[in-house]
Amino acid sequence: MAYYIYPNSIPANDCKQYLEHCLDNVVFENSNDINRGLVDCFNKNIYTHNPEITDDPMIRKTSVGYIDTEHDPLNSIIWGYIRHANKQFFKYDLGSFQAIQFAKYQDGGFYPWHQDTLRTTKKQNTRKLSLTLTLSDEISYDGGLFQFYNGGGPVSDSSKLLSKKIKQVGTVIVFDSRDWHRVTPVTKGVRYSIVCWTVGPN
Repeated sequence: MAYYIYPNSIPANDCKQYLEHCLDNVVFENSNDINRGLVDCFNKNIYTHNPEITDDPMIRKTSVGYIDTEHDPLNSIIWGYIRHANKQFFKYDLGSFQAIQFAKYQDGGFYPWHQDTLRTTKKQNTRKLSLTLTLSDEISYDGGLFQFYNGGGPVSDSSKLLSKKIKQVGTVIVFDSRDWHRVTPVTKGVRYSIVCWTVGPN
């Protein structure tokens, strides 16, 4: 895995304001407040990218909406982290940013092992870097841990520590979109997060 982390980089009060901003301006994509999303994921040992299969609460249970205006103040903040991480560490050829996703996990909401990048031809652009920022105070919910795939073995102490850091409000992590990762089920409370991707030449 390849990642660049900013522990507790955004003050908790700012995260609270960003959360309120998203709740006021982002519309979840269906009336039931449960958008299961279409996703490339690893489920039951089968890699799938099939809308008829992946629109399934057994594969993903998340409410999502998008900040799709370039003039939203969150864009420059979130994109700034990706640009900085890329300059310092990844040094990838990036082309453009995709709309910021605002996600809500509750009542067992989860996202199993998956990659953010999609299979494309050499001539197509693909997702290269992903960003995750948890807006919820870590004591306001249980579960909902962001984890990287470690080959199916026991979760190491370093992986547990990383998940604990990522859960802390205001911590930003930028990672390679090809890395397998997941969000474990939320067992209590609500987890709100921001996710963003950049795309570039395959």
